[in-house]
Order: sequence, then structure tokens, then C-alpha cells
Amino acid sequence: MTISATVAIVTDSAAGLSPALLAKYNIEVLPYWVHMGDEAFVSGYDILPEEFFHRLRLDPDIPIHTSVPSVGKFTNNYENLTQKFQSIVAIHLGDKLSGTCNAARVAAQQSHVPVTVIDTGTTAMSEGFVVLAAAKVAQAGASVQAVVEAARNAIPNVSVLAMLESVKYVLKGGRLSSTAGKVTSFLNIHPLARVRDNKVSLCGQARRRSKGLKALQDKIVDEVRDAPTRLAVHYAEDQAEGQKLLDAL
Repeated sequence: MTISATVAIVTDSAAGLSPALLAKYNIEVLPYWVHMGDEAFVSGYDILPEEFFHRLRLDPDIPIHTSVPSVGKFTNNYENLTQKFQSIVAIHLGDKLSGTCNAARVAAQQSHVPVTVIDTGTTAMSEGFVVLAAAKVAQAGASVQAVVEAARNAIPNVSVLAMLESVKYVLKGGRLSSTAGKVTSFLNIHPLARVRDNKVSLCGQARRRSKGLKALQDKIVDEVRDAPTRLAVHYAEDQAEGQKLLDAL
């Protein structure tokens, strides 16, 4: 017997979900705009990570910022989904890290079907795991209440840990305290950062990249211990390095 889902799942491109997972669980994605200098690109469509980092290496001082999808984009997306679904659950990047949730809430007021907006308080695959938890339940034909509950239950159990090459961009974006950021930048240290509960905070540091990666690995192992855990490794440019970290974990 084929089960027909009645709840649509919507997220944003910060979730870092692969095309295969998006297709498997029928997840809708609203992409961000990436602005580099005078040019603007739709993330994942007009520009891919490889091209982004290549441009950044060529011009490290190029002005960069992102912008959220417009309320109109959200409204159109919801309108299209009303043709097939009875309700929508929109799961997004942390509310204090971006204006995404706010745009989704404004659009939800104009939707012809109920829209529940969930603030994950995080980003990357930490956000993505919350989306997957909800999408699996939705695909099984569960009620909107069950889908929302699955997402909210996942949020306390996810976190992003990262080693940054530089604090320059998180400092410019105002997502890290200026005091911590400036001290780390001045000392030329590779900071370890955590994203959780709508905050970006420093949780370690290392003088060399190799030591930073080892410190990152040790911190993950120490926090996880023997608990069953799902891991995702994001990398910038160096896939082999990312795979090495994943293998070590």
C-alpha cells in the first residue's frame, strides 16, 4: 500500500542536505543569495562551493554577504505546495543567526494551508538532521503534530562544531563577539567554534591547522562518548581532509 504524505517539508540551503537526500524525502529548499562584490548568485544554482572558495582565494578582501529568500519566494513556494499537501512545516536556520524564520512567518500568514515555522537555532547539517527527522515522519504519512514534534525533539540533540581558518567573516557578520574575534584574529589562531541555541561561540583554539583538526576530533569524541551518534563532516575545498576526519571519527 502506498502511503501519501499530507505534510510538506521546507528548509533552506544552509541545511547542507545533499540532492540525493532532498529527492529521497521530497524536501523543498529555498536557497540563499550570495553577494560577492557587485555580483549576486543563487546558492547552489548560480554558484557552487568550489567556485565560491576559488573566488575568495583570488580576492580575500572582496565584500561578501548573504541574503535570505524574499517573502515573495516563500509565498510562491507555499502556494505551489498547497496543490498537493494539507499543511507545511518549514524548518530553518537559527532565528538569531538570520532573518529566514521571520520571512517564513510573514509568508505563512498568507498561506492557504497551515504553516508551522521551526527555528532550529543552528545551521549546516545540524539543521539538516532536524529536517531529516521531520521529513522521515512526514513521508510515513504522519500528522502535522507528529512531524512538528519529531523536529522539535531533534533540536536539543544537534550541534555544530567547526575549526575555522579565520574568524574574519563571522566577525564581520556579527555572529561572534567582537572581543573574542579580534583577539583570535590578532593571535593568528585557528579557532574552534560551536553553533547551538542560536549562538556562535568559541570553544577552543590551536596554533596550527593539524593541531586544530586533532583538537576538533578529540572534542567530538569526548562529547559523544559511547552514545549512538550520526555525524556529518562539512569541508571547504579539501575533500580528502574532510574524509580523513570522518574516518578518524
